Amino acid sequence: MASSKPPVEFWFDYTSPYSYFAAWKIEGIAMQYGRTVAFKPFLLGAVFPLSGSAPLVQQYEPKARYSKHDFERSARFSGLPYRYPDNFPMLTQNIARATIYLTEHAPGKVPAFAKGAMRAYFTESAPINDPAWIGAFAAELGADGAATAAACADPAYKDKLKAQTEAAIAQGTFGSPWIVVDGEHFWGHDRLPQVEWWLHELEDH
Repeated sequence: MASSKPPVEFWFDYTSPYSYFAAWKIEGIAMQYGRTVAFKPFLLGAVFPLSGSAPLVQQYEPKARYSKHDFERSARFSGLPYRYPDNFPMLTQNIARATIYLTEHAPGKVPAFAKGAMRAYFTESAPINDPAWIGAFAAELGADGAATAAACADPAYKDKLKAQTEAAIAQGTFGSPWIVVDGEHFWGHDRLPQVEWWLHELEDH
């Protein structure tokens, strides 16, 4: 039976380590409160110029050094395998378009697709933006691999990703992951305890 409660919105960029860590936790938290999770990829690269920011590893050297260390420490804390990718950060427009395609045509596959792709990138440096890789991985999960790969170059899905990124910007998103619970916004995987607390608060009111 489908939940009547709105899903927890999980806005993310595939190249965000903190999104990887949060993605593997958020469903368990949501499930405790009868919620599903809507995985909503967007392009963080489109947000950076507006926020005056940049990828953490391309910022002030002490901050970049700290961030690399924190990625590894946060992975250990989260109990997830992790290896700093060979190509970091990387473009993610193709896999984001493919995710939107699956959201429309095979929504039940989306959580495993999103979490699995991030895990492959952050453990094996998998070429997750390559349409051939995307198609093969989608097929491995039981989705239509050829159609999923084709969505990467489909103008319709290019437009849908652009619109989704614009929606992220319009709601004030400036980082990844960005979690929305009934209109309440949380930035960062370290806010997961607050997300859980907020869901609990909503249950009590």
